[in-house]
Amino acid sequence: MIEFRIILLSFILTVSIYANYLLFLINFIFGFLFLAVLIINTLSLLIIYSKYLCWPYHKWISTSLVNIQKVEIPSKIQGKYLKGLVIRDKRSDPKEKQIGILFHHGYSGQKEKNFHFIIPLALNGCTVLCYDARGHGESKNKAFNSNDFVGIMSDVKNAIDFLENMDRVDKDRLIMMGHSIGAIAALSQGYQDKRLKKIVGLASSYDLLDLFNKYKRKIYSVTGIFLKIIKRKITKNLTVPLEEINKEMSPRYFFDKKNSLPNKDRVYLVHCKKDIQIDFEEALKIKEILKLPNENVLFLEKPERKYLNSHSFMGQATIISDFLIKVANGLKRKDFPTSV
Repeated sequence: MIEFRIILLSFILTVSIYANYLLFLINFIFGFLFLAVLIINTLSLLIIYSKYLCWPYHKWISTSLVNIQKVEIPSKIQGKYLKGLVIRDKRSDPKEKQIGILFHHGYSGQKEKNFHFIIPLALNGCTVLCYDARGHGESKNKAFNSNDFVGIMSDVKNAIDFLENMDRVDKDRLIMMGHSIGAIAALSQGYQDKRLKKIVGLASSYDLLDLFNKYKRKIYSVTGIFLKIIKRKITKNLTVPLEEINKEMSPRYFFDKKNSLPNKDRVYLVHCKKDIQIDFEEALKIKEILKLPNENVLFLEKPERKYLNSHSFMGQATIISDFLIKVANGLKRKDFPTSV
């Protein structure tokens, strides 16, 4: 199912094109009076187009289906906080302990951009905590740098601590999900945290440095351009070698640690085979290294429409939400306590 905002944008674009064509003809016949109308209409279209990606889901949903509570999560920088949201189904029993899910957005994103996954999880009876990573969304301030990837990773533990200590959250049933950089955080920092019973990486990398090197010379491909931008941001003002930064981020180095860990079967993957930013081979490497069963992965073909972003799973929200709900429901067993 294609998201409503995509249908709405397509409709607005179609109407605007015909309107502009008509206005052009009218202006050609009657003079410059209609030129001003044409310019205003074009500017309005550009404003709508620039804003549609940040569609304010929460302003439409919070009063009808779910409760959305604003919270502040302590960061690793003393005295500085990350802005977050806690989402729950309005119909849920306040006396019932719920599965707690931490959802981490991707690079240059924000917490609201994952609402098309988060809201269905909340309506399925889970408490979902999402937050803006340092330098992103409402967590932008002078103390935070959006390119401080190691810092972003270091904040994950505090977010898990916050989730674990929330009212109505069952600390024995915690899950972390993340997209892109958020998936890398889930499969590195989250993988090493034994409190998390399940981990889901949506469009994750296995080894960022290897991925950079693979596309080093492919400067004309979409993936190559994207990775060059990310590499430039990571390496900007570095005081330590990139290899050291990579070891603090990439899941590969967390999988190889010899610590006693929970079963690797608790890892789940979602990836598009035509991902234009994080190569599909990255997901295959993770699946192979961890020996994940087929039921733990959801590998998708290209989106329904070729102009949709395969990395952001545009147009594929329904099938992915079903998969995420299935993962969460795996913790809804009788041997888990469900009441306070």
